[in-house]
Amino acid sequence: MQTTQTQPNDITFICPYEPLEWQIPFLLDKNPTVLSTGSAGGGKSRGAGEKMHAYLKKYPNAMGVALRKTRESMTNSTVLFMERTIIGDDPQVNHIRSKNRFEYANGSMLAYGGMKNEEQREQIRSIGGQGSVDIAWMEEANKFTEDDFNEVLARMRGTAAPWRQVILTTNPDAPTHWINTRLIQGRGAQVYYSGALDNPYNPPEYIEVLESLTGVLYKRLVKGLWVQAEGAVYENFDPSIHVIEPFDIPDDWRRIRSIDFGYTNPFVCQWWAMDNDDRMYLYRELYMSQRIVEDHAQQINELSQGETYEVTVADHDAEDRATLERYEIRTRPATKDVSPGIQAVEGRLRVADDGKPRLFIMRGALIRTDIHMEGKKRPTCTEAEFPGYVWPKTAEGKPVKEAPVKENDHGLDALRYAVMYLDGPSLWRRIEFLSV
Repeated sequence: MQTTQTQPNDITFICPYEPLEWQIPFLLDKNPTVLSTGSAGGGKSRGAGEKMHAYLKKYPNAMGVALRKTRESMTNSTVLFMERTIIGDDPQVNHIRSKNRFEYANGSMLAYGGMKNEEQREQIRSIGGQGSVDIAWMEEANKFTEDDFNEVLARMRGTAAPWRQVILTTNPDAPTHWINTRLIQGRGAQVYYSGALDNPYNPPEYIEVLESLTGVLYKRLVKGLWVQAEGAVYENFDPSIHVIEPFDIPDDWRRIRSIDFGYTNPFVCQWWAMDNDDRMYLYRELYMSQRIVEDHAQQINELSQGETYEVTVADHDAEDRATLERYEIRTRPATKDVSPGIQAVEGRLRVADDGKPRLFIMRGALIRTDIHMEGKKRPTCTEAEFPGYVWPKTAEGKPVKEAPVKENDHGLDALRYAVMYLDGPSLWRRIEFLSV
């Protein structure tokens, strides 16, 4: 592809690709923090990857770091993208997979990792000896907490170049998200917006996928808006409250599993633990489409080794439950009453008198991202379903709070089954109580 040179004052970026029009000022920007946001498919990742690569080649002995929330998602997506699309067969760069980094002939280095837990954070802190970084890229930045961002800022002490920078790339999220309040509204970053139609390299079928979206996903991923869903069913859900860092589950805590069946739609299995105050913690989640139940059953057994569950509640499909039974996963039919279930979940999401809710999701609980759902721009875990779970509306636009829109709710169905087992009028639990 044609080589394009851009030269702002003393800095020259040589990028082996044809930048999109919006990417040129982004590539030249030397502000301490830059944010690239907007609709899906706008070229945010390409711009950030090219800038990282050009920076590290320009300044010898520079230290770069590329981050996603989890190291697993980094190695399965961004690293492959850097390796195949950005760096390619550049003879001056060597990928040292055993050390999770790219080494440049001029002494520069691009390390990569995650920030899911303390172990991964400690690896980031040790980058460059004393943790000194020249340029950092936070991909899918809406998955990071504000503390994660502050942690990265604290590492920006590199001296290889006359300027340092943190790059954030993300699709829009809720208007209350810290990126919107701090970096956009609070003007804590130079912001660049882009859209799928700004990128001529998007194939027509990709645009068709985006245009097929509805509701809050359409507004965020197509329109590029930082909006909350109107008429959200679970108005009390707040990721800053309900999504917490992972920790080791004590052996004496109760555990249950909940399952919602699916093939074209995702099959969901959730692992829940309850503390001594009856708070629920989602600590593991299987969320995967395009696989038969036998495959799910084998993986569930592998992931459940060494753990004991008082029950596995499941959707009512008799054939799928029988398949699980053959793999010694005995299930009980879930209480599926939607309205009481929603009320029960809402009750757990509310913050109690002690300042805490009674339901939490551990960050990084998802075992593996479903590439089929990701390609369709659909939710890939239960947490991602909350914003788009809404009430239908009248012609006047008023929500009808009778039954939610039946779309992208598979993880939330499994969650409701778990809550109803613990809090609802479960026939099974009444029978067990009477039989004591």
